[in-house]
Amino acid sequence: MTKPLTNNDSDSSIFKKFNLLFVFVSIVFAIILFVFYKLSHNEINQFIWLKYLFIGIALVLFAIILFLRLILSKIKIEFEDLNKSNQGTLEKLSKIQKKYDSKEESYQKLLGLNYAMNNTALFASVSQGGSVVYISKKFTTLLSINDKDKKLPLEEILSTDIGEQQTIHQLLKETRSSIWLGEVEITTRNSKKLWLEMSIIPMNQLKNNQSILILCTNITDRKASQKEIDKLNEQRFKKEVDLQKEQASQIVEAQEEERKRIAKDIHDGIGQMLTALKFNIESINTSNVDSSSKKIEKLKEVLSFLIKEVRTVTFNLTPPELSDYGIVATLNKLANQLSNFTEKKVLFENKTDFNGRFDSLIETNLYRVVQEAVNNALKYANSNYILISMSHSDDLLSITIDDDGKGFDVNKLKKNSSMGIFFMKERISYVNGRIFINSIKDKGTRITINVNLPS
Repeated sequence: MTKPLTNNDSDSSIFKKFNLLFVFVSIVFAIILFVFYKLSHNEINQFIWLKYLFIGIALVLFAIILFLRLILSKIKIEFEDLNKSNQGTLEKLSKIQKKYDSKEESYQKLLGLNYAMNNTALFASVSQGGSVVYISKKFTTLLSINDKDKKLPLEEILSTDIGEQQTIHQLLKETRSSIWLGEVEITTRNSKKLWLEMSIIPMNQLKNNQSILILCTNITDRKASQKEIDKLNEQRFKKEVDLQKEQASQIVEAQEEERKRIAKDIHDGIGQMLTALKFNIESINTSNVDSSSKKIEKLKEVLSFLIKEVRTVTFNLTPPELSDYGIVATLNKLANQLSNFTEKKVLFENKTDFNGRFDSLIETNLYRVVQEAVNNALKYANSNYILISMSHSDDLLSITIDDDGKGFDVNKLKKNSSMGIFFMKERISYVNGRIFINSIKDKGTRITINVNLPS
């Protein structure tokens, strides 16, 4: 902004010079009077004309100086008024300059906003009748329209599809006093499908012609991504449902197999022994004491085998030691019984002398997993030596089942998991534990079960 000019300094210099001149003239006049006084006392008559001449000149000069001083005093007052007026004018000019600078700044901001609206925003202004008042350059480029198309109603500018046009027209018609936010699908003139996130903002009414602002965001890519995500989620959900169906079918099948196994054990073992017991009892002849005595001894042997078989079946179902003495005693008995029944070396080792107890549900699942691992080693791996070892730390119990069987390919197992392995993983996961399976073909298998100890 230009610095205002002032004449105060020059005016003061003029008046100072005049005052010095007035003082000088006054001194000269005083000197003349003094000379005149001396000459009068000396009574030099021949210089009387000279005296009057000096007096006349001095009076004239004094009168002129006095007159000029009066005039300059008035001029000074006029200058002061003029300076005050000039100062007010300069202040007004300063205010005008500030307003001009502010307007210039606002104008530049408006230019920037106009550039942003035209080149970065999908923006349009629409009258109540639906005709376009203004549409941004970026919107025009996105819709592939020309100046002739801008004269059409907004719904025809946005889409070439009749159904979409009716939807947009209805939205514009219903928007009166509140803002509408939503997503709209449009079809451009080059038959391209786009999705717009649209905001319809009603403005103040001007002469009963309400103006509506349209702000849009192109969300076509986001919609495509969301559609792809939904498709993947649907496929994953379907896969999970199919997996659950398959697992449910396998569980039902396993339950049926377990029922068949129990029925077979009862039929082949207990059933046959009961049948033999029945025939032996019926064949007893009370009149023949010696024969009856031998048959009674035979009945005792059958009853002993029957009791043993019943205990074996019930132990396989739910061992009573599990609820009475805990997981340690039950695993020890499991190893002893399997070693006796199968004539294979099945051993149990409690390395850290663990004697703690768990919740009955955890102990049952741990027992079933160990039982399944040992049965798999006996049935499928042809193992001759199986070691069940147990160890613990302050917060973790670890159970390891090692066998010297033929092993298997762990990678293939992950792809085609057997029902036994599946149930083992499900049971351990149910009690928030972890299971690790390591196997080397023809060198055996190690299964490790880790579960947190109760505090």
